[in-house]
Amino acid sequence: MDDSRAADRRATVERLPASTCWEYVQDAKLGRLAVINADGAPDIFPVNHLAHEGSLFIRTARDPKLLHIAQHPLVAFEVDGETDDFYWSVVIRGRAERVTRDDEIRDSGVRRLTSWSPTVKLFVIKVVASTVTGRRFPTRAGRADSPLAFGGDAAAPSAPEAPAPVRGDRPEPIPHFGPRTGSHVVQPDAEADS
Repeated sequence: MDDSRAADRRATVERLPASTCWEYVQDAKLGRLAVINADGAPDIFPVNHLAHEGSLFIRTARDPKLLHIAQHPLVAFEVDGETDDFYWSVVIRGRAERVTRDDEIRDSGVRRLTSWSPTVKLFVIKVVASTVTGRRFPTRAGRADSPLAFGGDAAAPSAPEAPAPVRGDRPEPIPHFGPRTGSHVVQPDAEADS
């Protein structure tokens, strides 16, 4: 096998199964929570987190994160890192909500989660995952291609127009029945058809 084909094989981006994604999330100490502000603009916050039963738990102060998720609960969360052999990244998309029950705080283990920030964080946000995706690729697979100025339309290509419907044979007319009189139907005269 020549060197270029061997390099291409090493450079393959591997899509990760959800179980591996959750392992990376559990081992990571810091992630990024992406939210939509009240004005519709995106924002991102570095956060310490804890994974528990398909959800993320994040400690927070009474801060913009709490306000943003109340108005726009759909969020994204990302963690990344590296091992000796791979760079990896995991993205979780889901719905964020304020945790309002003490038993959920206790059962999740989030009380033991220490924040790197010196700010007092008395509240908890829960992100219920709807999708979990991840990828990794070899650490020696990086590239330094020469960038090109983009000269096209950045919008996604529009769908082709649907072809005009093909006209087929005309449908059979709806059969007509004679007028109703009283409780019975008057049939058309049989001789009129001949």
